[in-house]
Amino acid sequence: MSKTWSILTVVAQLLVACSTMGSQSATVPSLPTATTVRVVQSTPLPTSQRQLQTVPTTQSEATALQGQGCATEPVARAQHLVDATVNYPRRTAQVSQMVRYFNADTAPMDDIVLAVEANRFPAVFTLDEVTVDHEPAPAYELTGRRLTVTLAEALPPGCAVTLGLRFRLDLPGVGEGIIGHSGYFGFTPRQINLGHWLPVIAYRSGGTWITRDATVIGEQVVSEIADWDVTIHVPDAPLALKIAGPGTMNRPAANAWRFVLPAAREFAFSMSTQFETRSVEAANGVTVELFTLGSTQIQTDHGLVDGADHALEIAARSVAMYSDLFSPYPYDRLVVIEGDFPDGMEFSGLIFVGAGWFEQWPGTPQSYLTIITAHEVAHQWWYAKVGSDQAETPWLDEALATYSEYIFYEEYYPDLRDWWWQFRIYSFVPDTFVASQPVDATVYQFDNLRAYINAVYLRGARMLNDLRNALGTDAFFDWLAAYAQSGAGRVVTPDEFWSLLTAEQQSQVADVRSHYFGSN
Repeated sequence: MSKTWSILTVVAQLLVACSTMGSQSATVPSLPTATTVRVVQSTPLPTSQRQLQTVPTTQSEATALQGQGCATEPVARAQHLVDATVNYPRRTAQVSQMVRYFNADTAPMDDIVLAVEANRFPAVFTLDEVTVDHEPAPAYELTGRRLTVTLAEALPPGCAVTLGLRFRLDLPGVGEGIIGHSGYFGFTPRQINLGHWLPVIAYRSGGTWITRDATVIGEQVVSEIADWDVTIHVPDAPLALKIAGPGTMNRPAANAWRFVLPAAREFAFSMSTQFETRSVEAANGVTVELFTLGSTQIQTDHGLVDGADHALEIAARSVAMYSDLFSPYPYDRLVVIEGDFPDGMEFSGLIFVGAGWFEQWPGTPQSYLTIITAHEVAHQWWYAKVGSDQAETPWLDEALATYSEYIFYEEYYPDLRDWWWQFRIYSFVPDTFVASQPVDATVYQFDNLRAYINAVYLRGARMLNDLRNALGTDAFFDWLAAYAQSGAGRVVTPDEFWSLLTAEQQSQVADVRSHYFGSN
């Protein structure tokens, strides 16, 4: 096996999570550098002997691909089979990942690109092996969070390939300040979190693989849905260890946890020896499970109260309400985790709510514990179900999730509607506020987290309320439901969002769009 290495200096690493905090005003810190590693290796199997794999696809695609010898029955999304061994004391993991991917394009593919979020952090991700159909990949290149795998021969439309990855993770400690928002990937003395730890197939549009440059403002994830089958081994696991993960879970062995999660943007989980759990069935039949880091009881002017009970109630009410209003929640379970880091973060079937919101809960719904929980649950629709480009069009998920908070208060705490507007929105973006960036700005247009939140989250919520006033409440919610249903399982664009309005409705909202957007 021959290897050729070249190392280049590039920018981009750390990440800020789904930041909805009201008081954060930190500016962007200096970013560490990453390296490019290119590996060229011999392929023992001559390409002429390589057998293309058959793969199911949709009926329309199968018809279009007749005569090419690969398309068979209808179905179509990537499948991930993961086996991970976690060294709990050392906070490391050895991971084997098999990814079955098929070419749904109309042209052959010479390479496949994966997004490797874990490689945004220095000295964390070590790639040991890449295979294509169980043979060494002819070549691969890892630059920052972009892994390009060269195929032995072009993959025809309708055909499948199996990629194999072996890698090691040395988890980072959760930092402080703006960097601490990325604590969904890392460890504290109380918790290990693995969010965005597994490589995913990059989003492909117009024949181009798309990965976005890293920045500490917002998120830069663009991912298709896939099926996940993940087994986590923890040798000599502490007896008190609990693992919180989405999907269907079983225990194939004493120190093993297996999770099966279909049609998800990614698979994330958390583990701790301090987790306390409780659950409730929401009105729509979804089981909501809450994992907290020990006691969440606090003494208030109202007596002894329990933030865990409150968060569980808010999550259960949110998932049921949003299911009725937008479209059904796609899983049987929703996992809510007290995260040992600031604020919150969303993943498919799982959300984090920062420990600070539990500790600071005043015992009433007038709190960030209520706001952030409802916000992160809303992301099960505006991110997990309906995908978008979080770097280029962050308002498509963040403005909608923020306005969903108001919808929640409007339903369950109508007397607090004015409070929400003043506390959450007007205290930061009053009527006299002069915006430095439009609602439809990209994450790259901000050098300050406060400005990003004000423009995308808060003015975005004001925009949606103005759209509601322009259209009328019934038409507005019919629009959101149509968007949630038509965009399910896809990565959508703003054009698709607006296209769901009639010509008359487009005219009704034209002034609102002009006021809040940099361009129409």
